[in-house]
Amino acid sequence: MKRIGLTLAAVGLSIGICGAGFAQDTKSADKSFITDASEGSLAEVNFAKLALEKSKDPNVRKFAERMIKDHEMLIRTMRPFAVKYDAKPSGTPLMDHAKYEELKMKSGTDFDRGYVEAMVKGHHDTLKTFMDEENATTDPKLKALVAKDEKVILEHTEMIDKIAKMGGIETPPIPADA
Repeated sequence: MKRIGLTLAAVGLSIGICGAGFAQDTKSADKSFITDASEGSLAEVNFAKLALEKSKDPNVRKFAERMIKDHEMLIRTMRPFAVKYDAKPSGTPLMDHAKYEELKMKSGTDFDRGYVEAMVKGHHDTLKTFMDEENATTDPKLKALVAKDEKVILEHTEMIDKIAKMGGIETPPIPADA
């Protein structure tokens, strides 16, 4: 009986140690998420400003205006978590610079198509990232913010998918649990 008690104590200690490592890994993942979400939002704002300069399509322009408003808000709401997690976003957008430069060279429907394709891919990827973070984080306040922001990203994804379909651009399915 004493041996079983010692074994259970050793297993409990092992779980505690592994749990501490997991919590540390989760905190590190949260810190990376916060940095990437902030820098990714800055990229969305930059792409949207380019769309407002180049696009004549009212649907694309409306989408771009929404991107600026919502992603500037996301940057502001992430700031307290950046401080809490000592995440220091560089202020440099986390973006595909080659795609941005390519879009800068386009105009008219070529620009609109390229922008919409980039936004479809970007928003589907971002939605998955937010869903993964919501499931992974152990910080209840961060989880609540991510869930709230995930709903906004889902709205963006649905908006851009609708615009894409109107232009004959295929879109991947939105995850059922989104």
